[in-house]
Amino acid sequence: MSGDWVPDWARRAVLYHIYPLGFLDAPLENDQSSPPTQRLADLRRWYEHILNLGVRAIYFGPVFESHTHGYDTIDYFRIDRRLGDEGLFREILAELHELNIRVILDGVFNHTGRDFFAFRDLREKGRDSAYIDWYTVNWADDSPYHDGFDYYCWHGVHSLPALNLENPDTRNYIFEVARMWLGDIGVDGWRLDVAGEIDPSFWWEFRRVCKRANPDSFLLGEMWGGDYRTWVAHDLLDSGTNYQLYQVLDKAFNEANLWTLKSALDRAYDPELGVYRDLKLNNFTSNHDVTRIRDLLHDPRHVFAAMILLLTIPGIPSLYYGEEIGMRGRKEDGDEALRQPMLAPDGEWPEYGEDLYREIQRLVKTRLSYPALVDGDYLPLQTGYTFFSFLRSLGDQQVIVAFSIDDKAMSATIPVQRVGIPDGTRFRDVLDRRLPTYTVEEGRLEIERLYPGWGRILVNSQPS
Repeated sequence: MSGDWVPDWARRAVLYHIYPLGFLDAPLENDQSSPPTQRLADLRRWYEHILNLGVRAIYFGPVFESHTHGYDTIDYFRIDRRLGDEGLFREILAELHELNIRVILDGVFNHTGRDFFAFRDLREKGRDSAYIDWYTVNWADDSPYHDGFDYYCWHGVHSLPALNLENPDTRNYIFEVARMWLGDIGVDGWRLDVAGEIDPSFWWEFRRVCKRANPDSFLLGEMWGGDYRTWVAHDLLDSGTNYQLYQVLDKAFNEANLWTLKSALDRAYDPELGVYRDLKLNNFTSNHDVTRIRDLLHDPRHVFAAMILLLTIPGIPSLYYGEEIGMRGRKEDGDEALRQPMLAPDGEWPEYGEDLYREIQRLVKTRLSYPALVDGDYLPLQTGYTFFSFLRSLGDQQVIVAFSIDDKAMSATIPVQRVGIPDGTRFRDVLDRRLPTYTVEEGRLEIERLYPGWGRILVNSQPS
């Protein structure tokens, strides 16, 4: 079983990703003086909406006190005043746990904001600061802020000075943050910002701190590229963000080239050669940093096919808030376009929004109903430029997933003998039980009337 070190609840989870400052329409800047505004309380309006999706885990983007977007942290021990305070957060956490929803927080431990206490002390005292080794300082140069020194920062962004995680005092501080939120407050895990830019030795130690504080905690690292196995393993992080999947969606769907998708999935999950077949990666089709799926795909019908893909392939899927109702947002329009306020559950939704929500509900329920879709092996089946199919297999359970992005209804023939499915095996479509049973004959499964932007999820019964 792949990723058997991942906590059981996380292995089976469908994550719901909320960027709180955007979701709750908070101001873009923190004045650092106003009393807390209890916006987190408004999350209660969406409890039923989230529950009805079948989601049982929420990953919150940054909630700690910060300057602007949440990734320029000022205080890791305080809830951002634009969202509320610790007391309200504890209430929300308790309510979500009562609803059997786990909670993961965004840990931005690679860099801080300029008003974080250690960097502020460095700015004020220079070479006399007790925190001089918390950052990497160049005394021979000056920053754009005219601090009298320059410093290493995240990707050259000087509002985000990078922490020196080789320094034991810095490490111990971050470990204390992790312990407090997991142990004292009781959250269920961390999503770790730019984890792929941090030395794995840090995560080795970080994992031990977190698992001691909460043995059932889940550690999800943000990784844009590279070999995920560098940071994800039984003794490092539990999972990583699968950007390699997101990066092929444009070509696969918009250029009608599903061979691109097949190549990516085969490389990752082929049972013998797949480089990530032993991992449980976090799959997504939208998040707070990339164009939302509704804008990424040119044909809105293809969004439905993308959701079938997301919720049936190996890994841990996540839904970015609003994608379940067709909210839009393009990266080229700036980050704010990706982080708009969430539409009211009883308000007016975009075109196809109600249909999309209903079908994602069904897909989540289907995923959680069939263990092969959670833990099963992946085997590629028939593929064309506009047709894609694969098998998920676990013990006696076999699930064939097929979808089309053709311009018109089509029929497909799927050879299954080579993957060990004998003649006489019957399959039923669990997305549409009105359809007749499919039976394997002469090593093939025949699928008729497969409509554009939709598919079949076929579950086996015993051979006749």
